[in-house]
Amino acid sequence: MKTPELYELEYLFECEAELSDDDVPWQYTSISFQIVRNHIKAVFEFEEASRSGQLRIYLNTEEINNYCLENISTIQIKREDNYECLILEFDEENFVLPLALQTKLSIKTSWGASLGLKR
Repeated sequence: MKTPELYELEYLFECEAELSDDDVPWQYTSISFQIVRNHIKAVFEFEEASRSGQLRIYLNTEEINNYCLENISTIQIKREDNYECLILEFDEENFVLPLALQTKLSIKTSWGASLGLKR
């Protein structure tokens, strides 16, 4: 599994990672980050060893989206001028497009099913 370094994720979310177990390297424990922009908060939790995580989006204090993430194959960070984005790719057999979490200038998400999905 390909992931950014911990410091790169901390830079993207503008906070230090919260580890579920401080005595275990971050790749083998659950880590979480949160960022707030214009009353919208994104909370990203990730466990590299199990290739799973969760992304929750809040408007003020009300949860408006909750994405359960499994079979993550790649996590990357995209930066351009005043734009920063976390991109999660999934195993091909999941038939989903990459999930994008924009963190700068505002918080936005995009995700969907791939055209390869057969009914």
